[in-house]
Amino acid sequence: MTESTLTAASRGRALFTITLVNFVSLAGFGLMFPVFAVYGRQIGASGIEIAGTVAAFSFGGFLSSPIWGRLSDRYGRRNVMFAGLAIGALVYVLHIYATTPASLLVVRFVSGLTNGCFSITFAVASDISTRETRTRDMGIVSSGFSLGFIFGPAIGGFASSVTGQEHAFVLVSLVGAAMGLVAAAMTWFMLPETGTKHDPVSAPAAIGSIALLRLPAFATLAFISLLASAAFSKLEAILGLFADDVLGLDPLRIGLMFAGMGVVTTITQLTLTGPCSRRLGDRGTMLVALATIGAGMLVLGCAHDVFIAAIGLTGTSLGFGLLNPALSGLTSHATPAAAQGMGLGLVQAANSLGRVFGPLMAGPLYDLQGPAAPLLWGAAIFAGTLVAACVFPVVATQRTA
Repeated sequence: MTESTLTAASRGRALFTITLVNFVSLAGFGLMFPVFAVYGRQIGASGIEIAGTVAAFSFGGFLSSPIWGRLSDRYGRRNVMFAGLAIGALVYVLHIYATTPASLLVVRFVSGLTNGCFSITFAVASDISTRETRTRDMGIVSSGFSLGFIFGPAIGGFASSVTGQEHAFVLVSLVGAAMGLVAAAMTWFMLPETGTKHDPVSAPAAIGSIALLRLPAFATLAFISLLASAAFSKLEAILGLFADDVLGLDPLRIGLMFAGMGVVTTITQLTLTGPCSRRLGDRGTMLVALATIGAGMLVLGCAHDVFIAAIGLTGTSLGFGLLNPALSGLTSHATPAAAQGMGLGLVQAANSLGRVFGPLMAGPLYDLQGPAAPLLWGAAIFAGTLVAACVFPVVATQRTA
């Protein structure tokens, strides 16, 4: 790996840059939240078509994340990530021309394909960290996503208020494209190359996804990522409805609730991931995270007032803040050094696939079994995932990274 060839200043600059890129990029994605469903209705999309369009974005990320990761292993992190961000910015412009449900689905799928390049940021974090600092660095990188989750919808809501609902989607699409270009520029001008580019003739044989999935620890981590993502996305999909139907919250307080989740997650990633990893190890941190999220979803599912719901949401947010960095750190350790981009991309693909299935299951459960059903089923999935993490290997038997 290249960490030994980078100065401390270069490693710090790389960590700062990818965290900032993640913030700008996810904020650009979150811009869509306040206007997407409204725009879907404006062009005649049904609820099922809108949900399918959301799932198409995640499915695009599922397909492309390992490919972006493999390209970054071969041609270097900086160039490949710049290309993905620049293409993604152009795709945002194409949203303006998506004037039918079918075209909107296609554009969101293509946008998901470009979004898969964000898995490279975790490969960069792996390149610049040591085994002792890896989970801490993964937490810092993840905090960029969390901050973007907080501020993106707020920026989108403000931008859309400038033009009103009729033209809000066009303006938000242009703002998203501009933010994507900013992220691409930061990557090009600020990010030092942390990977090793190989000459096509002398490059080592590529390690494929099937070979990686035959590694016991890696396969277990990919499976955990899939299950945890599917379960947590159930909560994300129906939380607004649950807050309205059960807790009686208005849109402002629902928005503040989502923002509060982002704040707790961000603070956890910036302050607790490193100490937890040092004290409990990456595996112990992951187990605590799985148990905390499951307990939080159980409490939330049983809540009938805001106070109890706040306790449940705090638990899920805290656990989620610990889970992704621990999973990324364990994945990096379980992946051969020459395939860090591919390995981390594959686990992010499993995460994206979970985000396809989770919301698709949450809606029918909510309608058929009641508002608490998706949350209680999610808690049960996390309990099962915790058992799997205890029974099956999650730590490589030999050093691979």
